[in-house]
Amino acid sequence: MKKFVRMLCAIGVIGCLISGCSRNQEPSAKEIVEDFDKIIPAGEEPVILRDETAQNNETTQSQGVDEIEQSQSVAATEEVEPYVDRFAKGTKVLYHIESTLYEEGAVKITYPQFTEMSNIELQQQINETIKTALLSTVERERLVSYELGYETASMGGGISSFVLKGSSYYEGSAYPVNVVKTLNIDMTTGQNVRFKDYADISTIVSNLEMATGYQILNDGVNLTDFSAFLNNGYMTDYAITLLDFDIDFKNIQMRPAGYSAIRNNHLILFIEAEHAMGDYVELEFDADL
Repeated sequence: MKKFVRMLCAIGVIGCLISGCSRNQEPSAKEIVEDFDKIIPAGEEPVILRDETAQNNETTQSQGVDEIEQSQSVAATEEVEPYVDRFAKGTKVLYHIESTLYEEGAVKITYPQFTEMSNIELQQQINETIKTALLSTVERERLVSYELGYETASMGGGISSFVLKGSSYYEGSAYPVNVVKTLNIDMTTGQNVRFKDYADISTIVSNLEMATGYQILNDGVNLTDFSAFLNNGYMTDYAITLLDFDIDFKNIQMRPAGYSAIRNNHLILFIEAEHAMGDYVELEFDADL
């Protein structure tokens, strides 16, 4: 009997021990950490993981947009130096322009004269040459009227460009004829700058042949009609004709094949044409000089 009781006690003790171990090994489902301060040591900051690749891409894109906007801003504010100043290659001449009227008989011409130049001798030379160039080419025989006025197309430190327009009328003529001349003065030498001295002739020839790259400033002149006029015999050789454009101060008596000017940093050409087109056609080319 005593042996049986002892055996029951031993079995009970073993059962209690096994039951206790099992309870200690089971995790408590109700024990949830709500306070991170308990698991993060004092003074330590939590570690936050980021997508570094995505962040770098965002930064690069942001920098790219900023660079593009900055480049566009610079391009918008940057001013291109006009050709009439670049031509002097750093030596810019200061001056003023005054209008002078020449009137004798049937001839009436208002033309530019330079003042306040530091080089008085050069100033006198330029003024005298301008007057001679405009007056010596006027044919006075049977002349009823001849009038010219001028426009300052460009007033630069290297080149001054003038356009002179008017009309002439001779006895026996059915109507007055429109007259145009230009003067492009190199302010450092006093010489006239001709078309061949500053223009890209090959590009202009291509523009004229293809009827592109320019606009006609005359009212009522159609581009197609003008192009047909050029290509049907007026200019048999564009390049040769363009080489003879503008007054040559060294040979004033030579009659130019046409005239050029610089206005708003664009090339202006005056090409002789039919009276129905205005006796000359004024072209403004698109590209900056």
